[in-house]
Amino acid sequence: DAEGTSTDGEWPVVEVTDRGVDRVGTSLLRFLHVLAVELATAAVTGVGTGTDAEAGLPRSRALAEECCRRDPGLADHWLELAQMQEEAGDEPAVDATLASAVRAATPPTPALLFAVGMRAALHQDWPAAARAFEDAIALEPLTMRDDDARLDAAAAAFVLASERGDAAAVALARRVLADGAAATAAFWRVEALHALGADPSEAGLPEVLLRVDLGLRIVAALAPGDPDLARVKEPRSTTMVAGLRALRRAREALEMGRPEEAVRAGRSAVEQISELGAAWALLAEAMNATHDRGALEAGRRATTQNPMLLEAWRELGDAELEAGDFSAAERAFRKVVDIDPTYGLGFAKLSQVLLEQERTLEALEAISAAAEHGGDPFFVAAIRGDVYAEMERHSDAAEAYDDALKIDPEDHWALHQAAVEHGHAGHIIRATELFEAALKHDRDGCHQTLIDFGDHLRRSGRIGDAVRLYRKAVAAVPGDPEWKQTLKEAERELLAAPN
Repeated sequence: DAEGTSTDGEWPVVEVTDRGVDRVGTSLLRFLHVLAVELATAAVTGVGTGTDAEAGLPRSRALAEECCRRDPGLADHWLELAQMQEEAGDEPAVDATLASAVRAATPPTPALLFAVGMRAALHQDWPAAARAFEDAIALEPLTMRDDDARLDAAAAAFVLASERGDAAAVALARRVLADGAAATAAFWRVEALHALGADPSEAGLPEVLLRVDLGLRIVAALAPGDPDLARVKEPRSTTMVAGLRALRRAREALEMGRPEEAVRAGRSAVEQISELGAAWALLAEAMNATHDRGALEAGRRATTQNPMLLEAWRELGDAELEAGDFSAAERAFRKVVDIDPTYGLGFAKLSQVLLEQERTLEALEAISAAAEHGGDPFFVAAIRGDVYAEMERHSDAAEAYDDALKIDPEDHWALHQAAVEHGHAGHIIRATELFEAALKHDRDGCHQTLIDFGDHLRRSGRIGDAVRLYRKAVAAVPGDPEWKQTLKEAERELLAAPN
């Protein structure tokens, strides 16, 4: 029954308290209005969408168009529609959609203005692109997408301002980039290399050429002296092009969860472009994912060929950690956070290796930095739990593991560790539930869970159940003398127990 939007896309302000009006009501109305059409078209449930991809596309695009009509003030609706139009090859529609978005979005966002700038750059209208990028960095980010877009816009604005000698614009872009310059350069390095590895049928497309051109210009501006940059510049040999295409296949395989395929493509890449540090870094990443010992040598080659590559040092650190050389791993991870002091995952990995060396206070400091800089929330929570467990702060450890389980409730390792810590904290019922869940989701045969669950039941007075679990563990790993001794002691305790 709500009144619709006005011509400028604004919803009426809605009274939500007895003390006045609040724009929260407006946001809720907008959300409900769009949710209604999503439910009506079964976009949420998936019912009635059909199985034919081509048949489903118009309905999906129609839904995006309806979302823009119902809630024109939300920039993300317009960006989603523009992306669909771009994927369908409807270039005029993309430009029209973005123009409508700029008029209707309240407020316009950095992500929207960055998209406008990229379209202008695609049309080789660099003055218009520069204006859009500068407008983007002047806007406040509303989402993580906006945070990234604002950094990308600042990088592009920095390049264009530097090339035209605009000192004031250069200084503004540099202030916005701040400590994010290294991460932004790393992103655009990957973008440029990915575009350089495009198939022959796509290599000449304007959007691909733009990614190559702008990406290389951004890396040159933000990471001057990058060795990989000089190696991929024109003219490119046929061997270089073939290697870049293999590198792209390796990255795509890794992103799709096929690390063995990524290793094969990565090996092919380094055979053809052995001088490219990024190729060795990706091979090391794929090898680390498959626990291939070759990751250590690949990581070393990556850091030798391009010591400016954050991912090279990260993968070398992972390989050193896997090999048990904690001092070397620490050196590598410290290099990671030196290159990019905002990289949360780097601090989390540093915390992990410090914990392996029993330097718990330093590990706690590093994992706190990881959380501050937005590292992987599951990994950060899990490592924080490890640190607290080592410090015997069992309630804090249990809470940290619970935070990890909110993100991935079926992760066996997190379930196991949470169960152990809840048990030590005296949360008997919760620990039992977690151990049972850990056994249910144990896909790799972690028999330590049987032992630790048995210990928990034994402390709880359920000696018979504990013995059954110990017997399963010993049957699975009959050569473990410690587990055999635990079983013998528990069996004696069971025999001595009253009925």
